[in-house]
Amino acid sequence: MLNPRQKFLLLALVGLLMGALSSVGCAHKPSVGTVPAKAVSTGPESAEQQALRLVKKTPPLRPANDRRYQLPPARNREFTVFLGSQTFEYVEDGQVILSGPVSSGTVKNPTPIGEFRVLSKEIDKRSGTYRNDYNQPTPMPFSLRFYAGYFIHEAWVSDTPSSRGCIYLRHEDARLLFDRIQLGDRIVIKREGAARVANAFLANPQTPSRRAPGFWSRLFNPSRS
Repeated sequence: MLNPRQKFLLLALVGLLMGALSSVGCAHKPSVGTVPAKAVSTGPESAEQQALRLVKKTPPLRPANDRRYQLPPARNREFTVFLGSQTFEYVEDGQVILSGPVSSGTVKNPTPIGEFRVLSKEIDKRSGTYRNDYNQPTPMPFSLRFYAGYFIHEAWVSDTPSSRGCIYLRHEDARLLFDRIQLGDRIVIKREGAARVANAFLANPQTPSRRAPGFWSRLFNPSRS
């Protein structure tokens, strides 16, 4: 049996050993409470950022569900591409009816900048210069020529510059644009800026629901002939 003095010395020794082991294992770690909390929030999204996100990420409508094909012909039409933001907008009579992402030319093969006109339209065009993986002329559906050998047409849109100078559009965007725009219409290609959000009501107008009147409605508002 240990006397009280021996028990005290033994407990003190154990305490020293535990303290030494603890300091060796965690000496490189700051104690809890000394590490300041990092801010996680990046701040509220600005109106411009929100608009750009909607333009680039809103999925297009299927042509069968898109009411814009039934719009009456416009008097003025203009298609604008913003290379910096990789977006486009199509305006009829001052109203944005279509907008979305594009893929334009790379640094090595840039897209020309300036004001142009629709020179020709060809729904099933094939490239006379480039060939696809099957050694066939590269398809360029819904093609609009605006300058020399440069076209706006359907292709894979990667959201970054990836073409050899043409403007790539998503299938639904290219199809609707081809249907609405006419020969001679104005095309503007800018280095800076961003497209505006299109009027969604034109594409898919919401019809108010017409629910049958319920029991209490009929009770307190009886129809009278």
